[in-house]
Amino acid sequence: MENLPLKGIKVIDAASFIAAPLVSALMSDYGAEVIKIEPLTGDTYREAVIGGHVWPESDIDWAFILENRNKRSLSIDLKSKEGQAILNKLILEADVFVTNLPKTPRKKLGLTDKVIRKINSRIIYASLSAFGENGPDSDRTGLDSTAYFARSGLMDWSKINELDKIPPFPIPGGGDHPTGLSLFTSILLALMNRDKTGLGTTVTTSLLANGIWSNAMLIQAVLSGHKPIDTFHWDTLSAMRNIYNLKDKSLFFMLLTNEEKHWQPFLRSLNLESLNESSKFNTKNNRQNNKKELKKILQKEFLKYSYDDVRKKLIDTGIVFTKITQTENTISDPQTNLNNMFMNITGESIKDLKIISPPLNIENAPRKNATKAPKLGEHNVEILKELGYTNEEIKILQNKKIVL
Repeated sequence: MENLPLKGIKVIDAASFIAAPLVSALMSDYGAEVIKIEPLTGDTYREAVIGGHVWPESDIDWAFILENRNKRSLSIDLKSKEGQAILNKLILEADVFVTNLPKTPRKKLGLTDKVIRKINSRIIYASLSAFGENGPDSDRTGLDSTAYFARSGLMDWSKINELDKIPPFPIPGGGDHPTGLSLFTSILLALMNRDKTGLGTTVTTSLLANGIWSNAMLIQAVLSGHKPIDTFHWDTLSAMRNIYNLKDKSLFFMLLTNEEKHWQPFLRSLNLESLNESSKFNTKNNRQNNKKELKKILQKEFLKYSYDDVRKKLIDTGIVFTKITQTENTISDPQTNLNNMFMNITGESIKDLKIISPPLNIENAPRKNATKAPKLGEHNVEILKELGYTNEEIKILQNKKIVL
């Protein structure tokens, strides 16, 4: 672990919920020391799994664990003069300050970039917002479902084939993780630049900006003067770029994008060369014009096979295809396991718990072994002593409810 690339970097995590705390978790995986600042009531994300309205209900904060592994928790009242004094001492020693608080509470608590960098000019101030730093919605809170999916057009794209065209509810947290990775990248670039200039800076990203980035293909079409198609509908798509039911009840997704190259190998693999004899299917345009009939023929054929059967027949053709995997089956997929997409974590109450690994792999600098997420205020005394507070002073702070 001596060659962890972020060893020696100190991070203050003054953030809640998913995208921003994820950033400091990623940094901790590669050696950074992270102190999570929480109010006396704690990060409300600690209760995300209660009620079972969005995620499976549990007595264990499994969602909180994923974004807050490896950290130490300092539960502190930043509205107090004493709490601000503690924070200032932490800032003096820190390299990175991460927050996703809206502008108004940042100003009230003295957590703006100007205030922070006035205390420590070398610090990297990392701001994650819902809609961006400027504009009429810059001070609004938001979740990835609203700012990343709905506001960016991604949710509009996913309309289903119903008369009311209401899109399904977005995948919970599906926009937070790529957004957090964006801010993580910005911080690393800022740290590299600090090595050259000696100065810190402010880096920012937003859920909306990352939603726009993810929706780039459709939005770029509009920027280029085109009107994008409204969505993909399976019943109107080419039979060669479609979805089929298999004998084992699985769903098979095929994207035969280069028909000139792959049509003949496809037919040979499934013993369907007779389709070449029909003028309905002997060219790409003819196949498109007769796609519904072709899809019926292919569907009848695919029902003869399991996914393993189809895989064996098509694996050597170069055709793009896969099975549509149910979420619960991803953890047994050999591709996910053989490519380190899950990692162990120690110290949690769930025996042999694994958590999702970040999608980053550095050959000569592997991630550190993950340790449990902290309990609220678990490291108060430890951190305060490191800052020079005595047992008596800590007791006074506790009695005055400055720290938990």
